[in-house]
Amino acid sequence: MNTQNAYDVIVVGAGLGGLCVAALLAKMEGKKVLVLEKESGIGGRMHHFIGDDIKTKEDYLGPLGASTGWLVTSVPSLPKIIDDGLLAGYKFELGMHDIVNGTSSRVCHILEALGVPVEIVPLKACGFWSDGKLHSMTRGQLPWMDGDDYREMRAIISEMVKMPVDEIRKNHRISLAEYIAPKTQNPKVLEFFDILGAFTVGMNSAKQLSAGEFILVTRMPMLGGLHFADGTLGQMGGKGFMQIAHNLESIITAQGGEVRLGQHVENITVDFGTATGVRVRKEGGFEEFTAPTIVCNVPIKLAVKRELIPNAYLSKEFIEKVASFESSGAVTPIFGLKKSVIDIPGMLMTKIAIDDPAFPDGIMFGYEAHSLFIEGKAPKGKEIIECWVGLPTSELRELKRTGKLQLLCDSILDFMDKSHPGFKDSLEWALFPAFDFVTSVAPTPAQAWDGQLAPKSDDIEGLFFVGESVRNYGKFMDGVAYGALLCTNEITGKNYMHEILPPHQREI
Repeated sequence: MNTQNAYDVIVVGAGLGGLCVAALLAKMEGKKVLVLEKESGIGGRMHHFIGDDIKTKEDYLGPLGASTGWLVTSVPSLPKIIDDGLLAGYKFELGMHDIVNGTSSRVCHILEALGVPVEIVPLKACGFWSDGKLHSMTRGQLPWMDGDDYREMRAIISEMVKMPVDEIRKNHRISLAEYIAPKTQNPKVLEFFDILGAFTVGMNSAKQLSAGEFILVTRMPMLGGLHFADGTLGQMGGKGFMQIAHNLESIITAQGGEVRLGQHVENITVDFGTATGVRVRKEGGFEEFTAPTIVCNVPIKLAVKRELIPNAYLSKEFIEKVASFESSGAVTPIFGLKKSVIDIPGMLMTKIAIDDPAFPDGIMFGYEAHSLFIEGKAPKGKEIIECWVGLPTSELRELKRTGKLQLLCDSILDFMDKSHPGFKDSLEWALFPAFDFVTSVAPTPAQAWDGQLAPKSDDIEGLFFVGESVRNYGKFMDGVAYGALLCTNEITGKNYMHEILPPHQREI
């Protein structure tokens, strides 16, 4: 065996979770770390597009496909958008990103502990559609609710904030809708929790979301002194969210580690029940790398299905549990406009009813005009709007199969045209990407918290897991960061979770 191929830790996959674990082990523990990534870039489902650099369809569709995404439709056609240079001067993400807890997010705490902080732009406003009107949320007031509505809503929120953790655990296995129903049937309050609950973890209905998950995630920013209209969400300028990935990579390489791209890991090698390394496919054969610690950052369902982890060493119970996991996806429209049609510099939330049996709950629709608060996202005088519709993967695939995704896109365009005067006439271009694997284990009542994976394998010694398959609450970047700290704790036997995160961000 080539001794140059020997490492302390090998991480398979350069998503946010894998990069966090690799950087923590490299900087805090002095480990020699190798990160292997199949794609041509790091960051997993993070990618920052610069419109001027998109010269061919593949420049856009390539990164999209690498993240299990596809383009549902566009206005005008993608070739015309590119040929006419309509994207010039715009910058946008692969799909809509927000960083939960803003400047106090778990990711930010990790980056600060590593000495490579990033600048977050906290959102200082939030809009909520009710009864066909757009209202601005503020601390202590929801303008669309009367006094009784507001007091009823606040009583439920107060109960959530004060709830002991043991009681929260009991609510993991019921939906948010089931939790709220006995407490109120007030339409305004139900609407509030349905929409807010959906956006908390990017789903489409309070009926789909674990109540325990919602309680933990909702009270986290509140206990930190934040508000949905004052810092709960954050955005990034400059290189966008990819800056987080690049900062983590810089720590790994500065400590003598490596991040290698375009590496097709055939499988994790296991000897007598112990992980010993990985085999990487090369032209004409394979190259082997060894390490006593292997971290799998590949979504666990894919890792098991493709036998990246040899199934012969996995228990039947583990394989069956992984096979049962349900993921969630999203449609994330992006609009480029000749002029601004939105004046609220933050997240705007609504529910769009669609008169079709394929959409029994309508769609929860969130959108932000990033050019209002991030310099350089759009050419001067123009506007870019990034949007989000979260759907279970099974529903998204069925909508794709039946051609109903076009109806979803048309309904969004119709809503924007009716709700924001001048939108249709100002629209220069629109992209409607979709992703069927945004959250690998959705926080449903069956899957919240301990319904997910422990970070350490019970079947294979020296094998660890990180990513959204691993126990976390919050999902997306914030949840992945939490899972990365859990994983690092298991590998080291230390408590980096307590060292890095404040108490209200590590309640369970």
